[in-house]
Amino acid sequence: MRKYRNIYIVLNLIFSLMLGACSDFLEESSQDETIPTTTTDYSELLMMYMYKTSKYNYNVLYYLDNDLKVNESKLPTGDYIWGPAALIRTFTWQPDMWELENGASPDDGYEYTYTQIMGINAVLDGVGDAVGTQRDRDLIRAEALGLRAFGYFRIVNMFGEPYNYNKKALGVPLKLTAALVENGIARSTVEEVYNQIVADLEEASKLFAKHPKTRGNYRLNGTTVDILLARAYLYMEEYDKAITAATQAIESAEGLSDYTKMSHGEKEFSLARYDLSEVEWLYGRTYIDPSLCPTGELLTGFTAGDKRRDFWFPIDATWVHKQLCPGELGNNSGANTPGNAIRISEAYLTRAEARMLSTTNKDESGALADLNELRRHRIVGYTDETSTTGLLEKIRQERRLELCYEFHRWFDLRRYGMPSISREFKQRQQDQYRIYTLKEKDPMYTLPFPLDIVNKNIQLVQNASAKAPEREGVLK
Repeated sequence: MRKYRNIYIVLNLIFSLMLGACSDFLEESSQDETIPTTTTDYSELLMMYMYKTSKYNYNVLYYLDNDLKVNESKLPTGDYIWGPAALIRTFTWQPDMWELENGASPDDGYEYTYTQIMGINAVLDGVGDAVGTQRDRDLIRAEALGLRAFGYFRIVNMFGEPYNYNKKALGVPLKLTAALVENGIARSTVEEVYNQIVADLEEASKLFAKHPKTRGNYRLNGTTVDILLARAYLYMEEYDKAITAATQAIESAEGLSDYTKMSHGEKEFSLARYDLSEVEWLYGRTYIDPSLCPTGELLTGFTAGDKRRDFWFPIDATWVHKQLCPGELGNNSGANTPGNAIRISEAYLTRAEARMLSTTNKDESGALADLNELRRHRIVGYTDETSTTGLLEKIRQERRLELCYEFHRWFDLRRYGMPSISREFKQRQQDQYRIYTLKEKDPMYTLPFPLDIVNKNIQLVQNASAKAPEREGVLK
């Protein structure tokens, strides 16, 4: 009974944080009706935890890497300051990036993620006893484990040091049950968080494998879990395990979409749709401020005949419409449908990189085959690459192109050794650009916790980046 009391309390806390509900089940009329009892109840709760939330919870990741620049055509003239002024603290990697935005800063994603995890833990605590079939209990548990792992993966890579740099460093608090705690939760190490991530994903993969695959219903599936598992092992430099998970994902997927056979105009293409065979899961929302646009360094990576350049960016490259949903093309507004995708192309790139880096099973020909397979589905008239010279760099460049604006680049820069990157910034057309530099292994590669989060958890140790000095720009 204590377990169900905890579930009841947690659910009511979550209801107070979220608006609305996803079914009549959630229209509370008594305490008994609030407690989930069937697999249908738990399935609906999972949908609510994932989708009945705020829209743009990880967009800060767009503003940190080197694939966006100031869109000068959108800057004002005169005394009026508009656009990236609201993002300047984030865009220039300032230690107070969460604190001085007057409510306009990107969401840090932290509280959102733990609200999700709180609900997911309640599902995991109770679904084993839910009324329903064993198949349904398996699939709900598998999805919940996958979602929890996905949440922890993102926040540990925002607020913990890179695994391959210092896995013993403090990561994020690890909460695995719905039981309420007092006086906060201390941070687990990066290694401990990753161990939980792969444990959750491994179990989820096995549970999904017991039952026929489903796709196209906005629910996590086994192929998606294997893509995420391969990603986690790649970050951990467990390359053979990354190869195994990526191969399992590829074998269960519907295959790459062939862009070379598509004829969509620049205002018609949408990546966020299930009729693209490569899309395994659609989730969340996305938005890139129109005062920012793709960098020339990114755009020049798309060679002649590369349909991604045509589909994902307008001709003048003044904004990004890669992730827009059907119905919002051309306006970058917002809709109630997911705009982010997990795609099987990631598994090809993960496997290719892991094949190059494995010390026990290095496979240059296999890595080359993966790279060529992806490019054949992207570039009109593509001729296979045959040279293995510089192949790892080519694979990583292809990863940058293929997965741009899908929350990968900042995390990839971290695991590539945290290189020095620079960007130019100004607030009005008549202003002179200032150049801001993130130095190699800069403390800001591990983001500071927002002060309101630190104040809510007395055991949360702040990151060193919070005490870094103001980052000064140099006139260009």
